[in-house]
Amino acid sequence: MDAPEADRLQMHHAFDHDPDGGVCVVRCVGGRPGVGQFFAAKGLTGTLRLDRIKRYDVPVTSLTPPHSAKVHLSGGPLVQLRYGDVLVAVPEPGDTTAL
Repeated sequence: MDAPEADRLQMHHAFDHDPDGGVCVVRCVGGRPGVGQFFAAKGLTGTLRLDRIKRYDVPVTSLTPPHSAKVHLSGGPLVQLRYGDVLVAVPEPGDTTAL
């Protein structure tokens, strides 16, 4: 049996951000990312928590590929993220083994 695909989000655009997180537009590129999950990316210090997801200004609890959404991430600055960076779900804060 195949292992489930990792939950992944691809960064498109960050806006309205501060040192503790912010809002950005992402596209789901794998799995089923959901509210409350933690994510890491290559070059990103620490992990980010997925706090909220809105599709067409409607709150949802998860995403599936290839849908895009506006999300709120917290836990660190988003300025480290660039267009095309992929955020991969990690089991807990600070765990970067999935990268």
